[in-house]
Amino acid sequence: MNNPRPHPWSQMLVSTALCWHLSLAVVAAHAQSRFEGEGRVVAVDESAGTVTIDHGPVSSLMPAMRMAFPVQRAEPLLGLQVGALVRFSLQARGPEWMIASTEPVEDHPQPNLTSFPAPDFTLPTLSGASIRFPDLRGKVVLLNFWATWCGSCRAEMPTLDALYRQYKDRGLEVLAVNLDTAPIAKIQAFVDKAGVSYRVGLDSSSSTARTYRVLVLPTTYLIDRAGNVIVREVGGRDWLDGVSQRAVDSLLKQPEATARR
Repeated sequence: MNNPRPHPWSQMLVSTALCWHLSLAVVAAHAQSRFEGEGRVVAVDESAGTVTIDHGPVSSLMPAMRMAFPVQRAEPLLGLQVGALVRFSLQARGPEWMIASTEPVEDHPQPNLTSFPAPDFTLPTLSGASIRFPDLRGKVVLLNFWATWCGSCRAEMPTLDALYRQYKDRGLEVLAVNLDTAPIAKIQAFVDKAGVSYRVGLDSSSSTARTYRVLVLPTTYLIDRAGNVIVREVGGRDWLDGVSQRAVDSLLKQPEATARR
């Protein structure tokens, strides 16, 4: 027996319901019409009205990436310098996101010396094994969030690796958490070319980066043997400078037994 064809009014109701559902989905996606993030300016094109920023994850919107944003007005471009660290807000305009405002951020904020427990995580690594943060207790950890497209990340990698080689036998662990969404083979090729010897974790969803409130790349946390964050460094630096070495050396001098929780 053939199924009866739906009446025209029934088809109209189905179409109306579907359109209403899709409209609700679009509204839900834009329910929060303004987002904020931080990043480093890599290019300013006044003629096109765009600014390109290496930015960390923008919560609930996009992962860490390098992206050229149009600006809502010309004012946000005034005085912007390539290499500057900025806090920016994004405003929805149709299907795209525009820079609504920018403000400078101190390039090297004072280290946060207030101790707080580092959040636990488990991540896959380039070697194929997983790494669990609780397994690193008893070591001094430099937890570095980075990406292959981040110029400041690439610039600091040689000194980060040199610091690791200098102190690893005394208990320093460097874990570089990569936020790329690129294929693992591409990340592996980049790391091989860079020639670094420390371990590389993979956080393509930026879930661990969000837990650590990473807004700018690179961002690095210095964590003591007991698992407490001692220093948060935003932006690239020379990890062989006197300040960095003294900080690492002082934490390594803590007896491992008394440092454990």
